[in-house]
Amino acid sequence: MMKKLNSLRPKIVIVSTFHLPMPGAVWRRLSYFAEYLSLKGWKVFVLGAFSPTRELLRLPIRLALVKRSGKYALFNFQLRLDLPGWPFLTANILGSLPVLVVALVLRPDVLWVSIPWHDVLPMAYAAAKLSGSKLIIDVRDPLEYWLHVSRGLSRRLYSFLIMLDYVLMRKADLVVTVTPSLAELLAKHGVCAHLVMNGADTRIFRPSSQHEARGKLCLSVDNIVLAFSGYLGNYYDAIPLLQAIARLPGELKRKMVLLLIGGFADASYAKKFMRVARKLHLSQNIKALRPIRDACTLAEVLSVANAGIITFVASELFDPAIPAKFYEYLACGLPVIALVKRGSELWRLIEEWGVGFACEPHDLDCITKALEKIFDESTMESTRANVLRVRPLIDRRRAAEKLYSLLCELLEPGQDA
Repeated sequence: MMKKLNSLRPKIVIVSTFHLPMPGAVWRRLSYFAEYLSLKGWKVFVLGAFSPTRELLRLPIRLALVKRSGKYALFNFQLRLDLPGWPFLTANILGSLPVLVVALVLRPDVLWVSIPWHDVLPMAYAAAKLSGSKLIIDVRDPLEYWLHVSRGLSRRLYSFLIMLDYVLMRKADLVVTVTPSLAELLAKHGVCAHLVMNGADTRIFRPSSQHEARGKLCLSVDNIVLAFSGYLGNYYDAIPLLQAIARLPGELKRKMVLLLIGGFADASYAKKFMRVARKLHLSQNIKALRPIRDACTLAEVLSVANAGIITFVASELFDPAIPAKFYEYLACGLPVIALVKRGSELWRLIEEWGVGFACEPHDLDCITKALEKIFDESTMESTRANVLRVRPLIDRRRAAEKLYSLLCELLEPGQDA
């Protein structure tokens, strides 16, 4: 069957509502799968979005076609307005019309839609039906989050759209998701989802020497570095972490450095965060870097850290999800300090694998004790040993192989993939 599929060179269009390529876990997941399938002989096209609300603020403007390594093509043809409110949500639904056009032109065997930006789903479903494509939906976060952050007419529109999207998921040819808890959540809505977990590219994210990388970032070998990869703000809140650092004994506090790789999601949170840091006399303990798009560079920067940080997520709706940064920290050999709810999927994994320390977001005693453990070499040695033990389990290649098997079975039902 594999030989037959490769001789047919199946076509797949991967749809995302982000401008691609982009810094962050979304692109690293999609690009890994796109590259893997292209190396298997598939014709792969990635369809991203063009956002005037972001791109007009920078030069040169990035718009249409990007080719990467000659393995697959990337188009940013969808229109996306990254602003709140029902007019912009309506515009985004209409802005996904290129999904239909591309599907009718290319006639792919598979149309794969990556959400949580799920306003593209109605157009994607129509595109799959009209082009005869198999519709695959990749669910990485709960849809209900958008109800949590919207009000008034926007909330009613999101409520209708979420209800419609669950109907479309039940009609899809295949639904995949990234954690068992998310699969259980989808099952409550009558959606049968297969587990294609997140992970990290362990060829790139791997343990390495701290010495040279620390020198580039002007960090001392005596510094204890806590790395946070991503954007603070929105739903990631690190202020409890600042409050816990301030409670450390003087010598330990002076050695602590909070390395922010990506900065802030919004200006208001950045001002609040830095105001708290000044009040706690921690401004000198913070080092902020711009977002890093290149995975190799990000892995090199992460290598300077003693531990990776996952901060408080303000909505319990995210309890079934696991941030992709968790896997990238582990792949780099970093223990994890996570500010999460007890009983969440992330808490469960950290305890089960013994790869770090989980604390309730506002339990400052727990967070402070976890920070003190970073200075205990015997504790860190055993924790790092656990991290290296589970590292093979989080290799993204395992997820890519699972996805390929599911797609082969979908295109050739009854065959052994």
